[in-house]
Amino acid sequence: MKHRLLVLFLAFSGFVFAQNDTIVIRNLPKNAEYFSMGISEKYNENYPVAIYNFEQALRFFNDDDASMYELAALYQMNGRGTEALSMIQRAAELKPDNKWYQIRLAQIHLQNGDYQSFINIYNKLIEDDPENLDYLETYIDVLLRLGDYDKVLEKLDVIEAQLGKNEYIFLQRIQIYDEQGKKDEAIAEMEKLVEFLPENTHYRALLAEAYRKVRRDKDAYKQYLKIKELDPTDKYINVSLLDYYQSIGEVDKAFDEFVAAIKNKNLDFETKAQIYDFWFEKQKDKNSAADAEIAGNAFIETHPDKSIGYYILGMVQYNRNNFAKAKEYYQKALECEKNNFITLYQLTLCNLELHEYQDAVETTEKAISLYPEQPLFYLFNGIAQFNLNDYEATVKILEKGRRLSANKELTENFDTYIGDTYHLLKNKQKAYESYERVLRSNPDNIYVLNNYAYYLSLDNQDLERALEMSAKTIKAEPKNATYLDTYAWVLYKLSRYQEAKKYMDKVFKYDKNPNGANYEHLGDILYKLGDTKNAVKNWKKAQKAGSEVSEFLEKKIKDEKLYE
Repeated sequence: MKHRLLVLFLAFSGFVFAQNDTIVIRNLPKNAEYFSMGISEKYNENYPVAIYNFEQALRFFNDDDASMYELAALYQMNGRGTEALSMIQRAAELKPDNKWYQIRLAQIHLQNGDYQSFINIYNKLIEDDPENLDYLETYIDVLLRLGDYDKVLEKLDVIEAQLGKNEYIFLQRIQIYDEQGKKDEAIAEMEKLVEFLPENTHYRALLAEAYRKVRRDKDAYKQYLKIKELDPTDKYINVSLLDYYQSIGEVDKAFDEFVAAIKNKNLDFETKAQIYDFWFEKQKDKNSAADAEIAGNAFIETHPDKSIGYYILGMVQYNRNNFAKAKEYYQKALECEKNNFITLYQLTLCNLELHEYQDAVETTEKAISLYPEQPLFYLFNGIAQFNLNDYEATVKILEKGRRLSANKELTENFDTYIGDTYHLLKNKQKAYESYERVLRSNPDNIYVLNNYAYYLSLDNQDLERALEMSAKTIKAEPKNATYLDTYAWVLYKLSRYQEAKKYMDKVFKYDKNPNGANYEHLGDILYKLGDTKNAVKNWKKAQKAGSEVSEFLEKKIKDEKLYE
């Protein structure tokens, strides 16, 4: 009686049957419940719980092929490849006509590296549904991976016979011929593709590129012209023609395409910037200022919000020494791109060239705030402050920039200006220390050799060394009036007046616009040689010239006597 009650209870919750003397429970409601929960957890990407639910679904119905299908994918995802394969094989045995089971079985074979099993399954799938391009693409992709090109070509012929000409088939053949290095066959297939889709400019461009690789340039050119006819605004046609014309030496036509590429609104800005660099790299040995001006205007016309056009025109004007106009363009460039390093650099150079030192200070201060580790702007700021006669500020900024400099030549420039500034601040020791650092780094720095020698002569200090340094400068530049004047003045300080006169004569020979210091120095030398009349005459000339003269000049003229 108890046994019968148990059977009745089981019957209400599902049903039972005997299998090899074993009671098997088949509870379809429970199976459906767990399957539904498994699907939900899978979509929520809660995969461990999804696996549990599908396994429970199978426990209540062990022929549940749908749960097997889901578990196969989840097992494979979790690295349980053997279980995944076993699960999908069971599902496929239960429902051999279910194409999705066959596809998943094939995919798992593929992931496990069993290509032959994959191919066997897809052979059957394609046989049952020969027009299914998804099958064909997947199948062909695997054959390509295996390098079985002949098999692929054979399949493509079969597909083409069934479906007719097809873009996908052309592209696959082209890819295979490329892989096999069969250029002629690849080109022939491209020609067929272009004939099949004559309005497609992309494929014409690919065909033209293939022609160029085998030096069929005239054939490529015909394709380029056809592309331009079909779509004058094709984004790459100007670039292609630019390259073609340049390769055959048609520079003028190449330049026309270069400008057209810049103006082509379908071509992206980054490519335009690249071809600009490419063009002027090729033309760097030629006078290309006019070309650059045209290109700059083309950029401004097409991309007025980009800095490149204004920067290009700024460079054109800068190279023409039209610094005021160049400055205007650089300022416009900075309106588009406020933090551009090279534009800030060029604008600073313009300010210095124009002697607009306050503007140079403002520009370099902005640059330093943006690029605090770049020593060059500290140097420029120091030069501007120096020319504004703010020597304390000059030394402060130059000393800071010098600490940042890791470049030998740049450090020399810092030390040179630091030395000159300290001299003006009457700090001779620090000035000479700076000059010594320069000469240790570069014993042939002509500018420092000259200044150092002259300042030593003014101080009547280390005159023999001063003469030696000054001699280097006139050996390097024997017609430089400034260096000749220094050498003559050191000789004067050494009481070698005849030699000093000889070199002062050279100053006036090579410099048709001598300054006041030159005349005063000659007057002092003549006085020491006993020629007071001509000494006074030259002192008066110095007074008239009015530049770089000593505080004693007026008294010398009045008393006709040398004062030092």
